[in-house]
Amino acid sequence: MQNEPLLEQLDWFFTSVNWTLCYPNTMVLPLAKITSDHIPCKVAISTVILKASIFRFENYWPDHPGFYDAVQRGWKKPVCNSRDSASVLTEKLKNVRHELKIWSRGISNLNILIANYNKVILFMDTLEEIRPLFAMEFNFRNVIKEHLAKLLRSTNIYWKKRYTINRIRFGDECTKFSHAMATVSYRTLFHSSKMKMV
Repeated sequence: MQNEPLLEQLDWFFTSVNWTLCYPNTMVLPLAKITSDHIPCKVAISTVILKASIFRFENYWPDHPGFYDAVQRGWKKPVCNSRDSASVLTEKLKNVRHELKIWSRGISNLNILIANYNKVILFMDTLEEIRPLFAMEFNFRNVIKEHLAKLLRSTNIYWKKRYTINRIRFGDECTKFSHAMATVSYRTLFHSSKMKMV
């Protein structure tokens, strides 16, 4: 991000035979330069983390537009068979949950948005290596970087909620390790609560 940038290219990534046999679909992908002038690389292993079907409130939802409208719609729905105040409150909370479920389906997938923003920033960085960016292009890249930083904060909040062990702190990178540990801890909690119900 200088007038005459010094460019270095990494040509090699090293792996082992065992790794290649265990994870044949491993890919190394370049990411966008968000804060540093170095290009970070991400090792992508084809794994799938299954989602539970139960409703979970996400801590980053209030930052999205339309959240409070969905809560208000659910709260203002008429309640049938209101026997007492406790049952009225229960029905209202169920209505809010239902509205939030519908509303949350309309939120774009964070991972897809982050990947698209990274592609745009990487394209602008590549363009800058060929020629200096125009003022509009430079400002556009800064705006995209700000949006990407917000999305990364939301992702960190999402995974911090799922990983309760104190090895991860707010602001740490959202690594595959923390994702796996969060999934393990949530599965353990889910199975233990299921056993108590039985």
